[in-house]
Amino acid sequence: MGTSFAALAERFGAVLQAVRESVDPRYVRGDWADRNAQLERDLLPVPPADFLRHPAIRFQMFVDERVVAHELPFVRGRLRSDALLAEDPVGGPPMIAVPGAGVNTSSNTVHQLHHLLRYEQATGRRLSDARTVVEWGGGFGSLMRLLVRMHTGRPTCVIVDLPVFTALQWLYLCAVLGEERVVLHHEAPVRPALGRVNLVPVGLVGDLDVDADLFVSNWALNESTPAAQDEVVRRGWFGADSLLLAMHDSDPLAPVARHHGARAVALGDFMPGQHYFVI
Repeated sequence: MGTSFAALAERFGAVLQAVRESVDPRYVRGDWADRNAQLERDLLPVPPADFLRHPAIRFQMFVDERVVAHELPFVRGRLRSDALLAEDPVGGPPMIAVPGAGVNTSSNTVHQLHHLLRYEQATGRRLSDARTVVEWGGGFGSLMRLLVRMHTGRPTCVIVDLPVFTALQWLYLCAVLGEERVVLHHEAPVRPALGRVNLVPVGLVGDLDVDADLFVSNWALNESTPAAQDEVVRRGWFGADSLLLAMHDSDPLAPVARHHGARAVALGDFMPGQHYFVI
């Protein structure tokens, strides 16, 4: 029996306190600093059961139905079954029905599966080939949850994020994957635990010792400062020889990704001006 959400939520404040100071202001845009402050105020001392409906999360991380209408057919065409679409109820995500599938999903789950499946299609690689995955900016942990479930082994996963989101990822991923699969890092040095999801607040990124196979960042680097982008590039995408990036075409990081061998793949007419950059 895993730890209940209610029991995990009672520990959220202590987890956030452990990582709160692990932040480097060079890496944080002002708008995200404001969102983080709002989230802290509203989620402490104990996050509500429907925390995924908080405006700072719902607006940023749940796409609209026009996007789902384009992405869902592709996702269903690539999955062997609809089981991965079945949404976890943790956090009270806004649900949508999957026609003819007998399961409810969310726009976030469809969107994240679309990213992962388009990566496999565009590169010819399998997610299961990646033994170590680093994600810069993981939201509440949804993409990494799905990657772990799609993977045929036990990948070593690392999410680098702002402290309040590191704490939210701990809450969400412990509830959906089990606490034994999640490791919270709050001091240096940071050496990821093998076969688990490692949560690293951005202030410790300079102390992160990892050699990745796959680096993922979907719009998070887009919404980070130039200093953060420079750090990721300086680290050679944390050693990864395969990339899954999503960003605005106009972002200064786009030509940098191309220079490192990434190929631009349009998301589609439903998201104009947006591309994946993949290797």
